[in-house]
Amino acid sequence: MRRFSVVHLASEMAPFAKVGGLADVVAALAAEQTRRGHRVIVALPHWRDLALPARWRLTGLAGTRVPWGMAHEPARFTMAEGPGDQPSVLLVDHAGDRRFFQRPGFYDDPLTHEGYPDNPERFLFFARAALEALKGFGERFDVLHAHDQQAAWAPCFVRTHDAEEPAWDGTGTVFTIHNLGYQGIVDPWVLGLAGFPRETFFPQSPFEYHGRVNFMKVGILFADLVSTVSPTYAREIQASGEYGHGLEGVLQRRTGDVRGILNGIDEREWDPATDRWLPSTYDRDHLEGKRACRHALALECGFPLDPDWPIVGLIGRLAEQKGWDLVEAGERALADLPARFIVLGVGAPRYMEFLRRVAEERPWQWRFEASHDEGLAHRIEAGADLFLMPSRYEPCGLNQMYSLRYGTVPVVRATGGLADTVREFDPVTGEGNGFVFQGFSSDEMAMALRRALAAWGEPALWRAIQRNGMAREWGWRIAADGYDRLYVEALERVTAGRVPTLESVRDTF
Repeated sequence: MRRFSVVHLASEMAPFAKVGGLADVVAALAAEQTRRGHRVIVALPHWRDLALPARWRLTGLAGTRVPWGMAHEPARFTMAEGPGDQPSVLLVDHAGDRRFFQRPGFYDDPLTHEGYPDNPERFLFFARAALEALKGFGERFDVLHAHDQQAAWAPCFVRTHDAEEPAWDGTGTVFTIHNLGYQGIVDPWVLGLAGFPRETFFPQSPFEYHGRVNFMKVGILFADLVSTVSPTYAREIQASGEYGHGLEGVLQRRTGDVRGILNGIDEREWDPATDRWLPSTYDRDHLEGKRACRHALALECGFPLDPDWPIVGLIGRLAEQKGWDLVEAGERALADLPARFIVLGVGAPRYMEFLRRVAEERPWQWRFEASHDEGLAHRIEAGADLFLMPSRYEPCGLNQMYSLRYGTVPVVRATGGLADTVREFDPVTGEGNGFVFQGFSSDEMAMALRRALAAWGEPALWRAIQRNGMAREWGWRIAADGYDRLYVEALERVTAGRVPTLESVRDTF
């Protein structure tokens, strides 16, 4: 197997900084690549609230001045090194008065739950500063892998301002879309900070998007190859505005360069046989421990043990994307079900207020925890009988894979990675691992839950569904194989001289 030197640029990586699934994906992929013998560096913002894992050590590096419009901004860097099977982590900080990353939270101000107004500048600086640091390492990198709009400028800089830099001589670039719903759209003044003259901004130029600049569009156009986190999502975002969020036309122009690679999960962190957060461990052939986890979760939530109703778990950001409006619209139908619901997450005030209300009004049926609690997330995955994901769209999703590994049967809407991982159970053939609904409708969601509850009432049938889900490997081996192939293809394009440049991208549009 060919070994690569790989640089990932991302805004999150567990456990250093985690807001959503991006952190888990970057951490698990980078670790798997390191175990395969690749030389891996992950560049992250040096967040104020960054959590340094045990047994990791920090080493200060020389700072530099980062090009910033007509001037420069100071940057400082720290390298974090951990155990041998972990990648190196380059922490990128702003050393000027504005202190881009030395403030509470990550993307949002915790006081307002709104994004920081200068987020475009923060992430433009991150991408440029990370590349400046890497150039100082005195080595050449095979692959630059940028993740989501926060790192989207990196492939552009490599093909424009830094095109002659030795560090990027022969480097292939990959841009992965984890969630197209967050694009980084800002007024055109940002182009000056990025070092591009005003004449590069015109209708349908690579930088123009309805009179503004779109970070995600920049990443899509300047990367050698574009990937998404599931095959179905790769098709969806090119097919319509519902999933493409206005970039479907841009993606259609690059359709031959877009790949869908289904995420994996960290099977060492998410293993019911060894999970340190659980009151009792178990596996596919010994499910007694899951019953103990269920009993403990019911007690932790304050649910009555009689009647014996199944527990439905929901974990995730309280955002429209995740389908919380279906839960809200289906409040009455869910109240009529013989089931109990435990919700873990934070987000939009509207959904937090709704969930607090139903938990106060129906404490025997609903429990709401407004927090990021890793231990409780594991206990929900192990102790719940069902896991509900009614997403409006879901690029990949990880919780349905955690659920399948933990014998917790998922109920999902057929979109993105949910459609790629969950199959409707057929009681006649015994095939399938969950319950699926098609339309974005609270009625369809409730019907899928009713089918699941009917199956739960048949113990032999239920065990068959659990074992079907637990039988499949959900780790990163298959996904990492896909990225290895993607890197080879990107490097072949570079060798053949088929790389995006400012001129070629401009001509495309």
